[in-house]
Formats: sequence, structure tokens, C-alpha cells
Amino acid sequence: MDKLPDSLSIALWLVGSLWIVGFIAFLGDAPGSLVAATFVAGLVAGGFEWWVATRRAGQ
Repeated sequence: MDKLPDSLSIALWLVGSLWIVGFIAFLGDAPGSLVAATFVAGLVAGGFEWWVATRRAGQ
């Protein structure tokens, strides 16, 4: 079995971590603004990581 491409690995980690945060927020009855802020922070971090990984692959 071949290794997953870096972009797919990053996407899987991002989706998985956002699901975990959402589940914990649901269990803890967290305010929607906190969940939204965490979601946005996760998207920004994932996008930055993807950008760095694609820049390294191009070198």
C-alpha cells in the first residue's frame, strides 16, 4: 500500500480534529461563537500547513 499524499493526510487530520472539537463542544454545551472560532482557527492552521507542504514539494 502506497503512502497517502501529504495534502490528503493534512486534510484527514484537519477534518478529524474538527469533528473531535465539535463533539466535545456538543457534549459540553459550548457557545456557538467558541465553536465557530475554533473552526476558523483550525481552517487557517490547516490551510497554512497545506501551503507549506505544497511549497516544499515544489522545491
